[in-house]
Amino acid sequence: MTFAALALSLALNLAPRADASAAAPACHAQTVAKKAKLRFKRGKPITVDVVDTPLSREVGLMCRTRLRRDYGMLFVFPQEMSLNFWMKNTLVSLDIVWIGADKKITVIHDHMKKSTVATPDDKVAVAGGRGQYVLELPAGTARRRGLNPGDKLTFDVAIPEK
Repeated sequence: MTFAALALSLALNLAPRADASAAAPACHAQTVAKKAKLRFKRGKPITVDVVDTPLSREVGLMCRTRLRRDYGMLFVFPQEMSLNFWMKNTLVSLDIVWIGADKKITVIHDHMKKSTVATPDDKVAVAGGRGQYVLELPAGTARRRGLNPGDKLTFDVAIPEK
């Protein structure tokens, strides 16, 4: 190894480095192609984005900076089960509605607190319920629409394979 190569190698290895954990990772909202019409007990139907793959369900509404008033994202699972949702990198507050295989609301968590990349994990809101579907709505929508456990919703989506 020549002296110049050795000096360059030492300089690169001893140079101060930015702490990788200090830099916030980029946050990009996903684009969802699948849509469905969802009807509540009363009021106009809304068009929802449908997420039915493990990756699309994991990303969900992360990194969205705002949501339209009559927007929703419907998470579709292969079967009814206990499901927990974590609000990490969810930049807007949400109402989260668990829906059973019979399309009846089982649980509603309203005004779930938003978080950012910088929010410590132990401070990120978590909510759980039982269902085959989970509907995320802008905070306040469940109350505005008069949603209650036991209400039946109408929508048509394919069930993903297990």
